Amino acid sequence: MNVPGHVGGHWGALHVDFTIVLVVSALTTAALCLAGVAAYRRRGSRAYLLVALALAALVAQPILGGLAMIGAVGPATHHTLEHGADAVIVLLVLGAVYDVRRVEGRREVGR
Repeated sequence: MNVPGHVGGHWGALHVDFTIVLVVSALTTAALCLAGVAAYRRRGSRAYLLVALALAALVAQPILGGLAMIGAVGPATHHTLEHGADAVIVLLVLGAVYDVRRVEGRREVGR
């Protein structure tokens, strides 16, 4: 089947180009998540924990894409979970920013 705009090949039912993109995305976001966890372990602050959790939610997205590609997750469920992961990431990053502002505000008052 020819799909307009689809440039990759197929290996049976597997989309080779999309698989490569998902694998690279999963590996790079996992590496970024590990860096976030290392930063949290070094600093130990709540803001670093929230950022590390946001990066972990980012890792979930290519995994969800892969599950949808192999048919383990339906399109509607995949779509809902992807937007849910987006919302979790936004809330965690906003929480980290709020936490940093709150802690810095306390430091300024104490000076």
